[in-house]
Amino acid sequence: MDELQNEKLEKFMNSVNMEVNEKISSIINRANSEKRQKIEKAEDDALLEAYGKIQKCVKDSEAEYRKNYALKQQQLRIEQLKHREMLTENIFEAVNKKIISFTKSDKYKDYLISLVKKSELNENCIIMISKNDAVYKEDIEKTSGCKTEVDPDIEIGGISVVDTGNGIVVDKTLDNAFEESRKNFSQKYSFGKDQIS
Repeated sequence: MDELQNEKLEKFMNSVNMEVNEKISSIINRANSEKRQKIEKAEDDALLEAYGKIQKCVKDSEAEYRKNYALKQQQLRIEQLKHREMLTENIFEAVNKKIISFTKSDKYKDYLISLVKKSELNENCIIMISKNDAVYKEDIEKTSGCKTEVDPDIEIGGISVVDTGNGIVVDKTLDNAFEESRKNFSQKYSFGKDQIS
């Protein structure tokens, strides 16, 4: 009977051991599964965080690049405008020299007289001239029949006709023509990239 008892006890022990082993195996399997899931989640989180950091770095780099690009473009535009302004100044300096040279030539007196002849004049008109053109005052008065005065505002030359009766001023000065040409220059002409050296 002891043998039977021992056998039963051994079977019971084997059954308990088997159940314990199954539970241990189940616990280990669950633990390994949880461990794998946690590792995968940690890896996913780390990858997601790294991706976020990379994206932020890319955006920051792009923003920095765009800022530098915009600043460089602005700097180039300013340099181009300065260069255009310098070219314009050079052109108008040359034009001004030619005009002044013309005002000192023999043809200038004829030019002034032709301006007077083309003007609509009456007894109320006064012809204004530059200080340098005062040498032509008598010729202008003789041609026009009008009083002629020096206007300190006229520096280059030409004439300005003041109709005191009607309150009208007709500006035919070279000063005015020069300034108007200068104002309209940028609208009529532009220096393209291929024109600027």
